[in-house]
Amino acid sequence: MPVTPAHPPLEPSVDPIARAGVNMAGLARWAARTWPDRPAFEHENGERLTFAQLAARVAGLAGQLGERGVGRGDVLAVSLDSCSTFPLLVLAAADLGAAMLPLNPGFTPPELDHILGLVEPTHVVATPEFCLAHRDVVHRHGAALIPFRQPVPGAEPPLRPHDAPFDRLGRAEHLDTRVRFGLTSGSTGVPKAVAKTQRQWLLDGRALATVMELTEDDRVMSSQPLYYGDPFMLLMAALQTGATAVYLSRFRSQTFMENVARRSITKFMTIGSMPAMLLNTPPGPFDTGHRAVAAWSVAVPRHLHAELERRFALPWLELYGTAEMGVAMGQPLSEARSGTRRIGAGWLGRPMPGHELRLTDENGQVIEGDGLGMLEVRGPTVTDAYHRRPDATAEAFLPGGWYRSGDIMERRGADYRYVRRMKDIVRRAGENISCQEVEAVLRAQPGVVDAAVIPRPDPVRGEEVWAFLQVEDVPTQAHLVRERAEAIVSAARASLARHKLPRYVSFVDRFERTPTERIVKRRLTDLGDHVPTCDLGERR
Repeated sequence: MPVTPAHPPLEPSVDPIARAGVNMAGLARWAARTWPDRPAFEHENGERLTFAQLAARVAGLAGQLGERGVGRGDVLAVSLDSCSTFPLLVLAAADLGAAMLPLNPGFTPPELDHILGLVEPTHVVATPEFCLAHRDVVHRHGAALIPFRQPVPGAEPPLRPHDAPFDRLGRAEHLDTRVRFGLTSGSTGVPKAVAKTQRQWLLDGRALATVMELTEDDRVMSSQPLYYGDPFMLLMAALQTGATAVYLSRFRSQTFMENVARRSITKFMTIGSMPAMLLNTPPGPFDTGHRAVAAWSVAVPRHLHAELERRFALPWLELYGTAEMGVAMGQPLSEARSGTRRIGAGWLGRPMPGHELRLTDENGQVIEGDGLGMLEVRGPTVTDAYHRRPDATAEAFLPGGWYRSGDIMERRGADYRYVRRMKDIVRRAGENISCQEVEAVLRAQPGVVDAAVIPRPDPVRGEEVWAFLQVEDVPTQAHLVRERAEAIVSAARASLARHKLPRYVSFVDRFERTPTERIVKRRLTDLGDHVPTCDLGERR
């Protein structure tokens, strides 16, 4: 079956499998011996670990988990504040042949109940606050509840980080065991779980190191929460190259470039609306007073691309990937230095080592030459299933290892450019929010007959959640529209994390529907100009 590559694939800059031996903990051991005194992990909370200290901390965590019965095939769910223990628990689990499931600390009880029921963790490590709030849900799923640092009534004794000799890390044969779950955006309902192996995460780290051309002289920064996949991928890249991984607790546009400058960052990553938010901050001395040589982002905003590079005096390069495939395409630093880039054109760069790309039409037929179609990807970091979701697996994963991305791409010659999503999501400030998940919660509210959620463009966050509610008695006066909208959204807070709550709410007495009774969402944007609508403003 013909495949059109996007450029000659990038040549890998490192071989993580050879370096790691048999698992990711082995990579930590190798890095500790190679760069023992060099900084490996830094966090704005003040934590700093050299490569030797990082490996010793992993060994200490692995020892404690092993004493609690964590072993091959177990799943360790983790909900912690932003700290080094979060990613290091993945490496500790790797050494035991177990897997880690990162949990968003903002999950509501219904969201947590769904995720725990889907993945079925054997142990949950969490902050004392999380343990107290969700103890009943965790125990209902039969998991051992382990508080972090401080004891909690009704839970196991607390986990307290300490160091141990790291010489035996990575000795067991665990390279192809699952090691870290990721949660999808939930574009077809509530989030699905993707289990990737140690081999795949090592290769993800190699891909990032290759695109960013990392060396031991680099200091690379991420401001995403540590329960995301990208920050962990960055740590995998640092362990392979000797670079220092630097983390912020969260993204703050007002101080981001100051952090780049003061922390001597050489390269950094952004996602979603971060670039636009940076441009919306007042100009300052740190815009250009820094050492950074390049930035990478998933979906660089095309209309802002030239202004981003002018204002911050560095190239802003593309990355493309998903939880299912890892990084599939990216623009290497060498492309910026070559002077051949088309700034603002949206082209996504080269495929990662070992990856193949193709476009298919609405009938699943492969498109030859230039054209527009669904991007499908296969390669060594592409997973082959959703955890315990055979229905979703059959829809997204094809024979021969191909993954259907759900993204419509344009191909011209050797280049791919993102066009739009087929998936039903709102991408707000880098967060993928399932429209169907929000709709299901809104439909459950008193007085709501039906609900439809669509993205509404926003200059700062990229998109906001816009809810259309079918009710029997549509309010028409402005103050009644607001009161009704606020009451429904406030009730939804019990089941939805704050970032998923609608900002815009419109009321209708009926929806236009297809012959199969589906709401015709493509009509809703125009409908919003003719029905009672309110903006609930900056509430979250």
